[in-house]
Amino acid sequence: MGGIVPKLAHHAHMRNLPSVVQEAIQSAGLGEQGIQAVDIIATLAAALNKPLIGVHHMEAHALTARLTTREPDQPNDHHVNDSESGVPIGSNPYPFFPFLTLLVSGGHTLLLVAHSVDRYTTLATTVDDSIGEAFDKTARELDIPWLPGRAGGPGASLEEFAKGSSDPGRYLERLPIPLSLRSSKGEMKFSFAGLKSAVTRIVKQEKAASPSGEMGESKRQDLAAGFQHCAVTHLCQKVEQALVDCHDKGLDISSLVISGGVGRNATLRSRMDEICGRFECGGAIATDKMSSKEKKRLKRASTNSTPKEAMKAVRPVRVICPPPKLCTDNAVMIAWTGLERYQQGLVDPYDIDIVPKWPLDMLGTGVVPE
Repeated sequence: MGGIVPKLAHHAHMRNLPSVVQEAIQSAGLGEQGIQAVDIIATLAAALNKPLIGVHHMEAHALTARLTTREPDQPNDHHVNDSESGVPIGSNPYPFFPFLTLLVSGGHTLLLVAHSVDRYTTLATTVDDSIGEAFDKTARELDIPWLPGRAGGPGASLEEFAKGSSDPGRYLERLPIPLSLRSSKGEMKFSFAGLKSAVTRIVKQEKAASPSGEMGESKRQDLAAGFQHCAVTHLCQKVEQALVDCHDKGLDISSLVISGGVGRNATLRSRMDEICGRFECGGAIATDKMSSKEKKRLKRASTNSTPKEAMKAVRPVRVICPPPKLCTDNAVMIAWTGLERYQQGLVDPYDIDIVPKWPLDMLGTGVVPE
C-alpha cells in the first residue's frame, strides 16, 4: 500500500495489544490471577496499587534523549552502562534543561523549548504538511523502492536514493526553500506543501519531455537530492532563528534534540551540527524548575577557580539524537517519560482519560482540552 494505513494499524493494535500486555506481565512474574482481573491499564494500576502516569506522546519524543545520552564531561562508569550503546540508563539525565527539541515525523513538524519535565513552549509548527509526509509522498512520486528489511520507510529510502545523485544542484532553481524570502524568513512556522507540489510539477514536466514518457533514474536521484536539500535547509533556517530568539531573550539553550522518524536522516543531523556550532551555551542561572542535580552542576560551573576550568561552562550548543531505532515511536520513550514524570511527583488519578489532541504548551498548566 506504500505506507501505513491508520485505520488498519488501529485495528491491528486493538487485536494484538491484549496479548502483548499479557506476555509482558507474565514475563515480569506478576502471575495469571492479576492478568485475568484487568483489561485496561488504569484498572491494572488500581488493582496492583501502583501509581498511574499519563504520558504525552510529544513529551516522550522530547525526553528520550535524556535516557540515551551521556553527559560529555562525566566518566564512563561501567555499572550504569547499557550493554549495547554504552550510555547511562537513567543516571544523571542529559541534556540539561532548557533545550530545544525538533520533532520531525510523518505526523508532526514541531520546534519547542523544553524548560523542564511538564513545561514546554512551542516555537514553530507546520501550517500544512509535516516533513515526514513530504518525504514519503516525494519518495512515492519518484517511484523510489523501499529499503529491504526494517531499515525504514519511504523517507529513509529517499535519503539512500539521493546518495546516488551525480548533480544534486540540477533542480535547485526550480525547487523553493519554504518561507525563505525576506518577507517570510523570520516567521516561525514550517511549510512543505509548496516544495512537495514543486516536485510533482517537475516530475510531470520531465515525463512529458521524455520520448519514453518516464523520468530516468539519474534525474530522479538528482531531484531527490534537491528536495532533501531544500527541506533540510528550511528546518535549519528556523532552528537558527529560534536559537537567535532564545539568546536575545536570555534563555540559555544547552542542546538541540532531534527526534521523530525523520530524525534518523544523516544529512539533517550533519547540517544541524553546523548551525548549532555557531551558538554558545553557558552562564545559565539556576531556577526552581531545575532538578537538584542541575542546580549543583551550575553551581560547580560558576565557582570554578581557574580560567581553564571556567571555560568548561561555555561551549557550543550540542546536537543530540537518540539512536535511530528510538527516533520513531517506541515503548521505551513512553516508559522513560513515565519515569521522569514519576520522579517529579507527577502522578495521575485512576480515572484519567485519553486526550486525542493536547498542545504540549498546555501540559503543565492544569488545563485539559475538551
